[in-house]
Amino acid sequence: MTYTESENSLADGQPCRLYLFTRGTERWAYCNTNADRTLGGVEYRAIPIEDDGIRLTGQTSADQLVVTCPDDLPLIKKFRGIAPSDDIWLTIRDTHQNLPDAADSAAVVWVGTLRMVRRPEPGKAEIVCNSLSASMNNDGLRLSYERNCPHSLYDGNCRANMGSFKADGVITALDGATVTLGQLPQLYAGGIIEWRDGMATERRGIEAQAGDVLTILGGTDGLEAGMTVTIYPGCDQTSATCDARFSNILNYGGFRHLPGKSPFDGDPIY
Repeated sequence: MTYTESENSLADGQPCRLYLFTRGTERWAYCNTNADRTLGGVEYRAIPIEDDGIRLTGQTSADQLVVTCPDDLPLIKKFRGIAPSDDIWLTIRDTHQNLPDAADSAAVVWVGTLRMVRRPEPGKAEIVCNSLSASMNNDGLRLSYERNCPHSLYDGNCRANMGSFKADGVITALDGATVTLGQLPQLYAGGIIEWRDGMATERRGIEAQAGDVLTILGGTDGLEAGMTVTIYPGCDQTSATCDARFSNILNYGGFRHLPGKSPFDGDPIY
């Protein structure tokens, strides 16, 4: 029996739903059946999991999907402190328990990303997800006419090569908000700290630097003394720093010679 035949059957269908969460090469797979399932080489663990239904209204908030599951899953533990910096994707497939574990025996019915995790009561977690189409409704970034550079450091407009400026260091101390690394030049305020988190890479911003001490945006959850991390210099969006630190003045996005007097201040003589 095929998926279509089971789906259209009035008596022979045994519907079940498969949830595959992925982050880089990491994946967590669950199903709402009474036994584990394998599909496409992925083993889906049977747990009490359900969602509040798939909706396609065109409204981002209305189309949010809420998945309810136990709060002791490895996936949920990723959100006990700071949420992962990379998107976690969710792919939902519908199939039937009486079908073979073949790729064509399940249909993809929903794709999206995790937005946040709630814990409404002990033992239960709610995973709030945005559909793939929700990203199309986000406001686009607009370049502004300003003296400082509007580009985000290391993005496609900035074009500074991250790999050319990275440096490795070992954490010697941390206190929940800051980490201490040895012998750091004063380059890293506004930069990035990066480390391996299991099979994925975790990144956070560096808010400030005082000597060898870096203040980390979001705190130091996931870091520990003795860990090797990679750090990248920051930028204050001025042309001087762009040129001296990154030799990237040709990609500078600001207007260095912007007049200091506004033509809209009411003075008829400019």
